[in-house]
Amino acid sequence: MSREKLLIWTLAAINFTHIVDFMILMPLGPQLMRIFEITPNAFGLLVSSYTFSAGISSFFGAFILDKFDRKQLLLWVFGGFLVGTLACALALIMLSCWRPGSYRESLVA
Repeated sequence: MSREKLLIWTLAAINFTHIVDFMILMPLGPQLMRIFEITPNAFGLLVSSYTFSAGISSFFGAFILDKFDRKQLLLWVFGGFLVGTLACALALIMLSCWRPGSYRESLVA
């Protein structure tokens, strides 16, 4: 595989993971609104906050991140994204350590 194709596949995979991370919130809407007792308007704000934070961080990051090597920066930023996603995934498990039964209840819900 040529270097160009490898680069395109790598960028496509990164873009795909970001889209999946954003879109995973949408089908959980009814459950999240019920569990956290929020209105549809509040849930819409929650979903759009992902886009707002991406836009704001991209704007300010453009001034700082241009000083670094792009390959290393991509690895560090994507690694941070993966760690953050993993931390969110493990949040329910950590909650069950403090409140027995809450993990099972949230899975049933």
